[in-house]
Amino acid sequence: MSLRTRYILITAVLVGIFAGLTYVIFIMDRSASLSEETHIDLEELLSKKKPVLLEFGKGWCSPCKYMKPILEKTSRAFEGKAVVATVDMDVNMHLVRQFSIRVMPTQIFLWPNGTEFFRNEGVLELEQIVLIFGKMGLTP
Repeated sequence: MSLRTRYILITAVLVGIFAGLTYVIFIMDRSASLSEETHIDLEELLSKKKPVLLEFGKGWCSPCKYMKPILEKTSRAFEGKAVVATVDMDVNMHLVRQFSIRVMPTQIFLWPNGTEFFRNEGVLELEQIVLIFGKMGLTP
């Protein structure tokens, strides 16, 4: 076996091992978030007759993890005035399709009748969320 053939063979094996480890880590990381997944009933949220903030993401997504405490603060600040919900994209594929979600995280602000007011792809800080809700006539 030539040196070139050995090099190609060793490289292929290493690439295969790396790809396998990456796959295992990805699957293990995804399965860690399964216990927190819930189905979102949009009609139930809209029946509260309040503006709704939907945050689309997945449990293993780093920017989504960054958004979690921001959304918790938002929920407390606008308690009784707006509904804040995190939407797990694996569990709520019907909403992902309905809103044509392409990026995670994505935040969608809805009027109480379900009409989309504003959409953001990426991270939003608390101050930005407050400004958007302010444009909808809400104050914390």
